[in-house]
Amino acid sequence: MTNDMTSGPPFRQIARFALPMFVGGIFQLFYNLIDMLIVGRMNGSRDLAAIGATASATFLILSVTLGLATACSIVMAQHFGAGNLRMVRTTLASAIYISLACAAAMTTVGLLASRPLMRLLQTPPELLDGAVDYMRICVGLGGLGIVVYNSSSAVLRAVGDSRSPLYFLILSSVLNVVLDVAFVAGLGRGVTGAAEATAISQTVSALAAATFIARRYPIFRLSRADFAPNWRNIRMICRIGVSLGLQGLFIAIGEMTILGVVNGFGADVVAAYSTALRVQQVAILIYFTFTEAFAVFAGQNLGGRKFNRIREGFWKMTAALMALCLIIAAAIFAWGDLSVRLFISEADPHLDVIVEIARGYLRVATCLYPFLGLIIIHNNTLRGIGDTLYPLISGVVELFAKGGLALLFGYWFGYFGVWFAAPIGWILGLIPPAVRYHRGGWEKLADLVGPGNAVSVRLQAESARYFTKGI
Repeated sequence: MTNDMTSGPPFRQIARFALPMFVGGIFQLFYNLIDMLIVGRMNGSRDLAAIGATASATFLILSVTLGLATACSIVMAQHFGAGNLRMVRTTLASAIYISLACAAAMTTVGLLASRPLMRLLQTPPELLDGAVDYMRICVGLGGLGIVVYNSSSAVLRAVGDSRSPLYFLILSSVLNVVLDVAFVAGLGRGVTGAAEATAISQTVSALAAATFIARRYPIFRLSRADFAPNWRNIRMICRIGVSLGLQGLFIAIGEMTILGVVNGFGADVVAAYSTALRVQQVAILIYFTFTEAFAVFAGQNLGGRKFNRIREGFWKMTAALMALCLIIAAAIFAWGDLSVRLFISEADPHLDVIVEIARGYLRVATCLYPFLGLIIIHNNTLRGIGDTLYPLISGVVELFAKGGLALLFGYWFGYFGVWFAAPIGWILGLIPPAVRYHRGGWEKLADLVGPGNAVSVRLQAESARYFTKGI
């Protein structure tokens, strides 16, 4: 299950590595979109807007949790690569403690803070109750399922299994569709039914993933001694996780600020913005999957001290992203209106107004997608070679640019002015990572890679065989 990308054609290797990630991303988006799609078609734009109004707040709550799950994967993968199976089990125990704490926090916030959070975002009164119900069920009651699934996926990726998380994601997506149709279309439960379908499908997928780990990898069946807290291990996970979580947190706060401004313009604008964001997520998914794959490519080649290979791959990926910008722009200009209409019933009296508003956002953002592609490739390259400071600075710049410009442009130009806040944030946020990468000097980070990494692939393969056999 390992993939050595230190030799061979760079672009071909990156593309091959990115393909499974792209498929997983499609199902992840499908999972996130299905509630809005079914509710919008069955119940109209107001219920659609109520779900969309929760997006940035939900991401805010999930940011730290997802960062800690990723940190668990990083730490476990280090011990797994070194063949230290005792510390793999210790890290799993630490992950369980951290996951339980995160689940408790998510449940508390979801149940108690949903209404104050939605009011803070100035959610329109006609959308407030639906948005609060959706958050309370998905985050409050479904929080444990979210945490367990993401932690289980992180554990599987750490030991080289990238396919099984995809299977469980597919299971969750299919179940979510079935339950959405049953609860929303069959029982007429609207936003509440969509939230219940999401929470149930997340929980089932989480249980399936945890059961699979216990049965497929006997070494993960922990003894009482393994559960003794290792505070050094927990601190290491938290240190990495907090750094990753902060990056997501800055993005979420920026999006929440924009949404707070958008909410002030009424339900039609909220519905248009929420729907346009979903169309945009589908359009730029390939940006994220290819640059995440390149981060792995850059990390491996830094360890192999093949700096020119990193530079070659960087420019080839950049050229590919710019070509994709043109293709995506052409597709959105041609079919953007149709994409928005897919989410809303043709009988909805607000449909034409929503489509017109969404068209403005999509066309403004699309024309500036090259800067989005550039900021993503620069930040992920730096993350891949172990420099997390400049991506964090980039996130701070984006946060203040998006938030400040959304308030300013919204006051001056109305909701159309708000559409320029995020793209200008991309441009300004690009400056720190671009200066860092092109100034050079990042090659010195290779000195921090221990000599033991040269044999990590062999040790990982040996450890993988041991995992499948058990003790």
